[in-house]
Amino acid sequence: MRQRTKVLLGAVAIPVASAVTFSTMSAHAAPEQAAAGEPAAEAAVTMKIGGHNVKRGAAEFKRFAHVIGWQEVNDPPDRDRLRKKLDRYDHYFPKAGPARAVPISWRKDTFKRLRAGSVLTHKGEAKVTPNRYVNWVLLEHRAKKQRFIVVNTHFISGAWSKHPERQARWLKHADKLRAVVKNQHDKHPKLPIFVVGDFNRPRAMKLPGKVEYIRVKGAKGVPIDQAYATRSVRNSQVERLKRYGSDHFAFRFTATF
Repeated sequence: MRQRTKVLLGAVAIPVASAVTFSTMSAHAAPEQAAAGEPAAEAAVTMKIGGHNVKRGAAEFKRFAHVIGWQEVNDPPDRDRLRKKLDRYDHYFPKAGPARAVPISWRKDTFKRLRAGSVLTHKGEAKVTPNRYVNWVLLEHRAKKQRFIVVNTHFISGAWSKHPERQARWLKHADKLRAVVKNQHDKHPKLPIFVVGDFNRPRAMKLPGKVEYIRVKGAKGVPIDQAYATRSVRNSQVERLKRYGSDHFAFRFTATF
C-alpha cells in the first residue's frame, strides 16, 4: 500500500470546536477540472475528517473534525446527545433503525448536503449482530463549491476468530462497501471519496476508484478503525486521539483537494 505524503498546514491548527479553517493550495497543485454537470472550483479545500466508535453510546461526543463518521450510536437518547453536543453540525441519520447507529456529521456553516444514502449489507440475527449498513453523503463546500463523498460503516465483530458464519457476513459486507464506492466513483469520477469506519479486521481493504488506505501515525500494522481516501487527495497520516470514554480511539486526518 502506498505511503501518503503528510501535509503540514498551519491554517488548520485552530481547534475544530472553535473554528473551521480552509486554505488554498499553491498553483502547482491546482485541483482537477470538474466533470460535466459538476461546478468548477476556484480554490482547494483543506479539512479534517474523522471517525469514532462510541461504545454503544457510552463515550463523549467530541467536535474533533469537520466531518465525522460515528459507530454504535445505537439508541435515540444517544442520538439526541449527539445532536445537542454537536449543535453546529448537521447529521445524516437514515430511516432504517440499525442504520441510524452509524451516522455522519458535518459542519453546517461550511458544508451542505446534496445527497445521501444507506445500503443494507446483511441481515442481523438475535444476540449475534444487528442489520449492518453502509451510509454515505455527498457534501458541498458552501463558499468554494468543492464537492466530495464521505462513506461510513461498521463491520460485524469476531469474523476472523473461529466464527465462519460471521466471516461470511463480513465478506458480504465488504462486497457491498466496494459496490457503494464503485457506484459513487462511477457517478462522480472527479470527486474525492473518503471512507471511515470500524472494520473489525486488522487488515487494509482494496477499494475501487483508487480509494486507498491511510496509514495510522505511530501504529504497528493496521488497526481495526480505518480511513481511506482517493489517491489524488493530499492527506496526512491518520492521527489517533483520545478514547473519550470508549474502548476505541477517535481518529482524524487532514485532507486537501
